[in-house]
Formats: sequence, C-alpha cells, structure tokens
Amino acid sequence: MFDTKIDISHIPFSRYGAYAAIAAVPANDERTSFKELILLYAKLRGGESPMFSVKVGTEERQEFACTADAGSVKISTDSGFATLYIRDDDTIVIDSEGLDLHFDTFARGTYGTEYGNDKFSLIINPYSVFATLYILEGEGKLLADPNSKRVIKRDMDFRCVDGKMRIGITMTLKQPKELPLPIDPEADIAQIKKEWEEFAAQMEDLESADEKTNAFTLLTWYNMWSSFVRADDIYYRDSMLMSKKGMSALWSWDHCFNALAIARCKDRGFAKKKAFDQFAAPFWLQTDKGVLPDMWNPDNITRWGTTKPPVHGWCFSRLMDYFEFDKEELETVYGWLEKWTSWWLNYSDTDNDGIPDYPQGCDSGWDNSTLFDMGFYVETPDLPAYLIMQMNTLARISRKLGDEEKAKDWDKKAKEMLDRFIAHSWNGERFVPKLSISHEQQENPTSLLSLMPLVLGDLLPKDIFDKLVKVLKRDFITDVGLATEMPTSPEYNPDGYWRGPIWAPSTYLITDGLRRGGYVELATEIAKKYCNMSCNLAKGNYENFDALTGIGRRAPGYTWSASVYMMLRGEYVK
Repeated sequence: MFDTKIDISHIPFSRYGAYAAIAAVPANDERTSFKELILLYAKLRGGESPMFSVKVGTEERQEFACTADAGSVKISTDSGFATLYIRDDDTIVIDSEGLDLHFDTFARGTYGTEYGNDKFSLIINPYSVFATLYILEGEGKLLADPNSKRVIKRDMDFRCVDGKMRIGITMTLKQPKELPLPIDPEADIAQIKKEWEEFAAQMEDLESADEKTNAFTLLTWYNMWSSFVRADDIYYRDSMLMSKKGMSALWSWDHCFNALAIARCKDRGFAKKKAFDQFAAPFWLQTDKGVLPDMWNPDNITRWGTTKPPVHGWCFSRLMDYFEFDKEELETVYGWLEKWTSWWLNYSDTDNDGIPDYPQGCDSGWDNSTLFDMGFYVETPDLPAYLIMQMNTLARISRKLGDEEKAKDWDKKAKEMLDRFIAHSWNGERFVPKLSISHEQQENPTSLLSLMPLVLGDLLPKDIFDKLVKVLKRDFITDVGLATEMPTSPEYNPDGYWRGPIWAPSTYLITDGLRRGGYVELATEIAKKYCNMSCNLAKGNYENFDALTGIGRRAPGYTWSASVYMMLRGEYVK
C-alpha cells in the first residue's frame, strides 16, 4: 500500500532518525544511468556532509542502473548487483553480488589505516569524523595516495570473492563506532519498511483520482519521514532537517512549516508531540535576551549574528487551532515568545521609532530580496506584521492561562504597533520599506516581501487589505504561482534566489492571510498552482521554483517545500 519508488538523485535515501544517507549522481540528464553514489553524514552541514564517492569497478569504472524504495537502494550492471541500506543511525551496509566497488574519500585531509584484512579505520579531517569500514565478505584494499610525499591512505577498493562481498560502514563524531553484529539484510530491510509503513499510515487521507498525484504525495511524505534525525547534542528532540544532502541543518523559521505539516498526522497524540518538537527546536537555544540562532547542527556550528523572522507566534497560533496545550506547555511557549518579541523591540530597532528593522536580508529569510538593495538596517513591511501576529498569540495564550490583564496588555500593544506601522509605512497604495534613521524609502518596491503584511488577514483594515490584494494579483501571480520578484522588474532573475523564484514559505504565509482576510477563492487558486507545479512541472519538492515555467531551481528534496505541499493539498486542493 505504501510502496514508493525514490529517485535518490533528487531525494537522498535514508530512514527516520538516521544521520547516514545515500545520494546518486546521474550520468545523463534523463537519469537512466548513474556514475556514482555519494555516502553522506548529515551531522555535518552542506558541502561537508559527503563522505565517500562509491563507483562500480576497481580497474575500470562502469555506469550502472539505480533504483530505490523505502527499504533499500539497488545498483546493477550486466555483471551483477549490490544492495545498500541504512542499518542504524550511523551505519550503511552494502551487500554485493558480482560488483566490485571503488571508494573515493571527499576530504583530502583524511588518513586511514588497516586493522588486519577486514577492517579499515579513517579519520576524516577537518571534520573529525571517524569512519570504520568492516569487510564481512570479500576483500578490500586501502590505497595510498600516489601524489603525496607521505604515505597517506584514504581511498579503497573492494572486490567480491566467489561472487560475494559485504561491507559495513559506520560514521560517527568524537569516537569510532563498532559495527553491531550479526548482519541480516533481509530482516533489517523488512524492519525499515515496517517503520516507513507505520509512518505512512499517519498521513491524512489525500487520495485523488489521479494516480500520479497520489504517488507524488506519498513520495513527499517519504521526503519528510526520511529527513528526520535522532535527538543528539543540540538537537534536543528528533528533528526534521531541511535535507540530508545539501542543507543538513536547521534554520529558525524553516522548522515552523515542518511543525505545521506534521501536525496533520492522524494520530493526534503523535502529531502534537512531533509538531511541538519541531516548533520548539530553536527555543532550546534561545539566549537570555531572547534572540534565536540563525542555523545549527550537532557538534559543528551554531550561527549567531543573523537570525530569522519572527513567524513563530503565527505558527504557534496555528498549532493552538489543532491541539489543546496544557498549562505548563502554554507557560513555556509564552516565555519563549515574550522574550523573542522583546528582542525585536529592544535590540533590533536601530532608531528607536517603534518599527524594528532587519540589519540585512538574511535576517528576514529573504537573503537577497531587492528590498535590501537600498542598504542595511531596513524597516521592511513584513517584520511589524509578524510581530503583531506574535503579540496576538501572546494575548491568546494569556487568555488560555486565565490572565485577562496580560491578554489586554498584548491586545493593546498589537493595536498600537498596527497603528504605528500604518502611519509609518503605508503610502496610500501599499507598504514601503524604509532605511532606519534616514527613512529613505523605496516608493515602488518590486519584491513580494513588501506584500507580506497580507499575513495579517482580517487584522488589517479592509481597504488596505484590498489594495494589497490588487497589487498581488496585478504584479506577482504567474501561471504557476507567486513570484518573489515582479516578473516585469528589471531585477527579475528566473534563478535569482529571492529575486524571482517561487518559494514555499511565502506562498503558504500569503495563502493563509488571504484565507483569513476573506479571499478564499484566491488562496485556493494559488494553492492549486503550487501543488500542480510541484507534482507535474518540477516533479519534486525543491527549495525554490522558476516563477514562469515551474521547474525546480535549487536543492531538491527540501522539506519545507514538501511540508507546504502537504498543507496546501490538505487545506485547499483536496
């Protein structure tokens, strides 16, 4: 019922909880053959996560076919085949019948040694990864680098003996890991499939008459399941990464969309726990003054100095629509959101005019939006809108806790900020960004970021909301979705990150605001375009998409795009 075929050149093959992952590199644009597999370790971010390149053939490299389902990856040539799977969070097993394999190590600072004929140990520098390769069947050789003046061994050949070869690979930080024995591939793969089927059964009923859509929706759910990693170090709970390939970390707004998507699981207890864990992820790292980190991953890097926009109050209010939270949970979240709101008001309002600013684009999440071409410390229209939503959520939590005095105080603060925001940034037709201190402004902004106050829905005066909708329909809605830069703008770039392509978070925030502002039909139209684009044009959940053609542009298998697809399909398209 939950069988799904996975193109692992798009979505890395993994399983819930694992930091180990496998990707494939196609040999041609049609992906009918492949030239190598990449073994990844997602405790390291981005370009640091690839550990080994695996090629078929030790003397002469061969292209191969590659297929995968939720349980295993299979590669094959006319000479034989090999099965690969993730045995546990840090372990990959390769079972070969007739295929000899060559391993290249990505990090040139790696050095290794042999422990007899059946175990190789490598320290992969500069990342301090301990990789141990166990030869359970067949034979292997650790190869010296011929170009090094010293004897440095880091690449490997593995050959079948009597047509068989089996390798176990463990990858860890801090210290080496022993391979758990015995190895039983059939039982191991059956267990992985069982775990996937249990998670797949949690997906809300989204079946359509179109088998292609059903298959894509199930693959999208797999994309989310396989991107979870086990709690470790500063991942205080099991966490859904953005990807286990190029974006193997967490960022302080991406997690909100994943929280809302997982909240739709059928088992409400399971849904609440997983959703709350995703929502809470950055708050366990929150500083005393209230700021959240920009990004983080275990034992590698936690980035401060930039942060991400305060969509968290909006997100938790949506979670309150789904679940009942107890007193302790509400008090905890109240404390987090109060500090987070205060940080923006006290430490990110450069000119103390009551309108906070973003020091630069990355803090907004829209890294290179054209709003930031005017300079640094920009008072953009989205930031006050998010904070108004956050204040309303603080009022809602206060009422749930029975503190009407605090609730009224937050209501008052939200109303004051809305009035101040309109007086400061509304020019009669739209909201405009201004430089802090000088208040130099963009009279006719061409970035969709200037329309993000739509997220306020019916909190905005209707005449203002209607004018924003008019600009949205005129300038930003294409045949496939919401462009982040006006396609008629001279700065529009079809592959320009936030200067043109369609993004999942902006799409979902605006559709949600349109729905609450009374434009349900328009929200549904945009949702249908996004889902059709993902399923039929891009054929994948990319980080972003071409706003005119709908093809995927960056980072396939990106989870906030998968999450937004699941939500839009469930809320509007179904």
